[in-house]
Amino acid sequence: MACSITPRLSPRAAYGIPLMLSAFVLYFLYQSGGGKMLLLPPIGIALFIFGFYLSFSGTNFYNRFRGMMLFVSLAVFMSWMAWDTGLHDYIINSSYGSFLTGITIKFSVYFLDAFGYHVTNAGNQITFLGNSKVQSFDVINSCSGADTTILFLAAFVLLLADQGRRAPVQKLAVCFVLGGLGTYLASITRVPLLGIIGYYNGYDVLETYHMYSGYLIFLGSIVVFWYLSLRWINKKPVYADTSGQYTPV
Repeated sequence: MACSITPRLSPRAAYGIPLMLSAFVLYFLYQSGGGKMLLLPPIGIALFIFGFYLSFSGTNFYNRFRGMMLFVSLAVFMSWMAWDTGLHDYIINSSYGSFLTGITIKFSVYFLDAFGYHVTNAGNQITFLGNSKVQSFDVINSCSGADTTILFLAAFVLLLADQGRRAPVQKLAVCFVLGGLGTYLASITRVPLLGIIGYYNGYDVLETYHMYSGYLIFLGSIVVFWYLSLRWINKKPVYADTSGQYTPV
């Protein structure tokens, strides 16, 4: 039965929720400034965590998700470190990044064709053949999902550090394969979706979505991965009553 957490929120939520929202404002300022204001991401992380605590401490929602909040915060911090230490540029400009760029281009062409947006490509450029507000767009190495796969590995290491000793190896293997594929597909699906946005709305709107969507899609996919993985790994076995005896199913 669904129930609202609102009645159980502390009066401190009046301060906590604005703090959480301010973390997103700092993120947009960081992106708009070209990533030059280096202190904004860690400040935003701290504000979000403190706001989350103020808003939900003492609720079932907080007790259920407080462990995952640490993972999410570490994922954001790792992403920030990757961008601002040069690791991001090193990964995407490697042969690994170029290889995944080729996959992303082929995937985008098939995706757009499948949904009726007839395109062709030459090199890294995808061109619309129909009446589009954007004639073409380029798929560069930073769009390949290369950095996303590396950051997913780091996220999975955090999951191992927390669950590795008590989680079955088979479950961890399934989480790794499905989580890696899901995160990568979410990352590269962004490219044809941006193309569709440009098709209808023009280059300026495409560029705005391009600036903010990648990081949000990555973080969203990591949150979904951790939530589903932790829920499945920690799920207790269910027992069925058969002739008065309980046996695991």
